[in-house]
Amino acid sequence: MLKAFRKLLTAGEERLFSKLVTHMDLSVKSMKLVSQLMRENMPDAEVESAIIEVITNEKNGDRITSELVNMVSKGAVPIALLGDIEVLIDKVDDILDLIYFIATEYGRAFRAGLHRKPIVREIYKDLMKTALITSKALESLKEELEVALSDFSKLQILSDRIDIYEDRVDELKSSMLDKLYGFGDGIDPITFNHLVEMIRSFDTVVDSCEDASHLLIRIVSSMLY
Repeated sequence: MLKAFRKLLTAGEERLFSKLVTHMDLSVKSMKLVSQLMRENMPDAEVESAIIEVITNEKNGDRITSELVNMVSKGAVPIALLGDIEVLIDKVDDILDLIYFIATEYGRAFRAGLHRKPIVREIYKDLMKTALITSKALESLKEELEVALSDFSKLQILSDRIDIYEDRVDELKSSMLDKLYGFGDGIDPITFNHLVEMIRSFDTVVDSCEDASHLLIRIVSSMLY
């Protein structure tokens, strides 16, 4: 079945998936930088350098997205798959945009000195755990895109793995929000809003990975059968 499937692929479809892999690689690299940012006592210059690198990755991702949209508009994929492919491209781009938001939000909080507050440091420890799981979800989605056109069984295994990562991040999100609200009047509005934004953004990244993974399964299933 896979050999027959490979014969039906056009050069455009293979190139499109290759560019999606390149885009996902930017998200993987950016999340590793975010994980570094969550460390205690990171020098100011290193913080700013990491944030600039994430911003640069996001701009490069936008360029890749424009290329992908252009390819799709020129008929790189069958009309029947057009809608799902467009949504997949948007999902992959949204993931990098969210990581960009996390990095820049961290930068704003860092410059305001929020990272020195004990409450923030306590939540950041849980966010560090979340960032590591998020990195695994991103790496799995990147691998899915790499094997999508050659190994459907592995694609399904990786998709199941992302579902597990999403469940774990959901658990951490609920735990962090419970802890955050438990501080009550002991936390100021700016700090509270910052931490809520960070918690929910990490959760949305993994949710988007899960959505993209399920969409990819549907796209490849449509190609196969």
